[in-house]
Amino acid sequence: MKVLYSLIYLGCLPLVSSFVFADVIQGTSFSNQEWEIYCSNTGTCRAAGYQDDLTQAMPASILLTRKAGAKQAVQAEFALSDYDQSLDKKKLKNIHFYINGKDLGVIHLNGTNEPLMGTLNAKQVNGLLQQVKKNVKIVFKNMHYSWQVSDAGMTAALLKMDDFQKRIGTVGALVKKGSVNEAKVLTPQPKLLVKKVKTATKPYLTLQPNAKSYKALHTILLVAQPELQDGHAFCEGIYTEQGVTPQAIELYKLSNHKVLATTLCWRGAYNEGYGAWVINESLKGKVNFVTESASEFGDGEIGSSQKGRGVGDCWAMSEWIWDGKTFVQSIDRWSGMCKGLAAGGVWNLDLIESVVR
Repeated sequence: MKVLYSLIYLGCLPLVSSFVFADVIQGTSFSNQEWEIYCSNTGTCRAAGYQDDLTQAMPASILLTRKAGAKQAVQAEFALSDYDQSLDKKKLKNIHFYINGKDLGVIHLNGTNEPLMGTLNAKQVNGLLQQVKKNVKIVFKNMHYSWQVSDAGMTAALLKMDDFQKRIGTVGALVKKGSVNEAKVLTPQPKLLVKKVKTATKPYLTLQPNAKSYKALHTILLVAQPELQDGHAFCEGIYTEQGVTPQAIELYKLSNHKVLATTLCWRGAYNEGYGAWVINESLKGKVNFVTESASEFGDGEIGSSQKGRGVGDCWAMSEWIWDGKTFVQSIDRWSGMCKGLAAGGVWNLDLIESVVR
């Protein structure tokens, strides 16, 4: 969703006037082989790499995070697991990090719960980054266990990070380094601030397909559809023995004489999605489409959680907040590839980051 909003710096930074508009950063994502990258509206990029299929029994991942702006260091986290059985907690001591066989020292674990999570120190991060343009063997191991993160796709992912943050050709680039200073790299932006207006938690009216007013409302809802990118039929309904069956429309009171209309649009083996629109309380006039992948509604929020399939389920998550005039997308997040590290994935890879108040 491409929206322009006044932004406010958070935390210890002073508030910016609501009349001052910052440059809007449009988040982006990219994947190549065993690596993927998500860059958010703040300018922060997160690149995650995983094990290849040959080492699937010992799932492993590294997450490289870099904020926008000059002189920003790369932070690195890791996740290690065992797909077939639980790791023996007595055998988890003295795990070291190796780059091309070179021992860069013991890693710091946050605990012994699976997946094993922790951070790499500056020496370990630099040892990895020095090899981003070459073939590199990335290994975590001790006397009992060994994990390997594939380098397939790493160079492409980190080049995308450099490109998004406008670092190509600068002294701070990770892949295509140059001699130019970082004066013109991407400027970081604060998280989107969304002011929530609470609304009803339950529908005030449910229209069944045989209701007199159903057909007229259903027709204008379907007219207000997005530009479809993948050629699928929009909100085509649920397939039954009788064919495509239209579903009930539920109406929730919002504010400012607006109503949220929802109906079940599609259902698959593991997921289903509801359509969501904003319409005048008269149920006539202009209709604003929000999403056709919603999972839950109420109290001024629309949520979406859709399960990915693979070795270990992963999730795509979205959220929209009612600000009194429209639904503002406040979350657009992916949990990382389905690679068996943990049910539901291990990372928060964001396209949209926000603070809801």
